[in-house]
Amino acid sequence: MLQADGEFTAGPIWVHRTFRMRRAAKSSIYRNEVTPYAVEAVLEAIAAIEAGHEAPAPMASDDPRIRVRGPCPQADRAIGWQHDTTVEVLRNIDSADGMPGLTDSLFWQHVRLFDAHEAHDISSVPGTVVAQCDGALGHRRRRGLDRPRRSVAPKSLKLAAAKIFASEAAHLPHRPGCGYGPIEYREYCEVGELQFHFYNGAMSSDNCKALLNA
Repeated sequence: MLQADGEFTAGPIWVHRTFRMRRAAKSSIYRNEVTPYAVEAVLEAIAAIEAGHEAPAPMASDDPRIRVRGPCPQADRAIGWQHDTTVEVLRNIDSADGMPGLTDSLFWQHVRLFDAHEAHDISSVPGTVVAQCDGALGHRRRRGLDRPRRSVAPKSLKLAAAKIFASEAAHLPHRPGCGYGPIEYREYCEVGELQFHFYNGAMSSDNCKALLNA
């Protein structure tokens, strides 16, 4: 929790929190870990200010809490389909989740990849699209096809890849229950629990119908 200063993010630190990173998409880390810790930090800082505590000394350039990292370009996240493991592929996609998405190709077209999940009991040539799972290929956003690969993608909606590439996906085999399932149901004695994990918490009309059926 930084105090506003003349220089960007250089003011005194009133409160800080640390937590162990789990393997998850960047947006999920923000919603589940960062948000509650940020709220705690705000309340603690306000309490300290109201109690009349003096502001902490500004950080020195050699402060061990400072760990400056530069931006992570797409080249550093690029997937090596022929040698990367599933864990490495998912980590790269998760690191760019939300924005900007991971630059790659699907059906020989430039896309940005989002919301990837490990599939079970499916094997084929790395990097190829081999099946649909409950109607999904994952969520991807199409890039401008006439732009250089390094350029920034134009703003567009994130849509299920099976909708963007409907004609190509129509020829793929269906493999239900292979690891991707946004709706789960469990029973505990007489209590039923319905869980749903739609990407970024947003539901399409089809998602709403599936949830109603569940």
